[in-house]
Amino acid sequence: MKIAIFGARGIPAKWGGFDTFVTNLAPRLAAKGHEVTVFCMPKYSLPDRPEKIDGVRLVYLPTIYGKTTETFIHELLSSIYALLFLGRFDLYYVLGCRSSLVYLPHYLLRRTLVINTDGLDWIRRKWGWFARNFLKFNYWIARKIGKHLVSDSYELKKYYLENYNKETVFLTNGGEIIHERYPEIVKKYGLTPGEYCLVACRMEPENNIDIIIREFVRSSLQKKLVIAGGANYKSPYYEKLQEVRDDRVIFLGPVYEEGHIEQLHLHAYLYLHGHEVGGTNPSLLKAMACGNIIIAHNVRFNREVLGGYGLLWSKTEGSLLSQLEEAHHYYGKYKKSLPQKCIQRVRTYYSWDKVGEDHEIFFRWVNREADHYNESF
Repeated sequence: MKIAIFGARGIPAKWGGFDTFVTNLAPRLAAKGHEVTVFCMPKYSLPDRPEKIDGVRLVYLPTIYGKTTETFIHELLSSIYALLFLGRFDLYYVLGCRSSLVYLPHYLLRRTLVINTDGLDWIRRKWGWFARNFLKFNYWIARKIGKHLVSDSYELKKYYLENYNKETVFLTNGGEIIHERYPEIVKKYGLTPGEYCLVACRMEPENNIDIIIREFVRSSLQKKLVIAGGANYKSPYYEKLQEVRDDRVIFLGPVYEEGHIEQLHLHAYLYLHGHEVGGTNPSLLKAMACGNIIIAHNVRFNREVLGGYGLLWSKTEGSLLSQLEEAHHYYGKYKKSLPQKCIQRVRTYYSWDKVGEDHEIFFRWVNREADHYNESF
């Protein structure tokens, strides 16, 4: 098959979850003999802009960088370029519904559109009134033009069925299990292995880093709180977070160097997860795959991914604080059980090889090359 993938920023992954997703999925599809093209933004790509990586063709198109402009403009140009200059693809895989409007020509020309619904973007607190309603409109468009809609979690699948009476297909994200430990990498950041709690995510309000910091600084836990991540636009929220006055709180900013974020996970005392929007979150899978003891925000998406193998907190004042005050107890009680169960859960349900295989089977089914697709969990 000839497959075009839209909606990521670049390969290899340097920023968001979709970049990690494409970096792992696209080469697996290419290895099975498919011609895969991924549209990339130059800013988030390698400086030399290679034409191919791991058998995947990369097409670089410009955009206007910014919170509200870069995704829509890049997808608009990518959509037009694919139709006018690259011939007909067997399948157009769109990651996210943020710019569904630009794929109307594909729909009118009867192209095969598969749209990954991602999370519920319009709920994100970073958006103003206009952006929120524009996103809701694009999600509505996606439900009209997407012959096949994909949800990366069963809870998200249920949401679409309950709220829009719309069936979606379950195809999830993946995680890579890593065991090799290199404490010298952690020490480069001025950290002592086992002496810090880790948060790794983009600095956006719906990830609730502000609540994690608030609860942590009130705790008596004698560990560091290490926050890895940043914002790719001017963010008052991120600036406000950095005003905290507590020597235990350390902001590393974005960690791009290959293998470093994994080593930060592997040597963490605990992993704190605050996401509330979206389905199967890549950073949560990474924490599970690295065998972290996880204390996660108690929302249905996180509960589904953890499968009972993590601790939970709510945004109620004192909820996370109580968990942190009991951290020593939890660590001793769960250190030998929860990490291994998380790793096994990733290996069984969220391995990248399984994600790649499930996508290929579904894509073949969409193109009538397979009789069925596997939607077991």
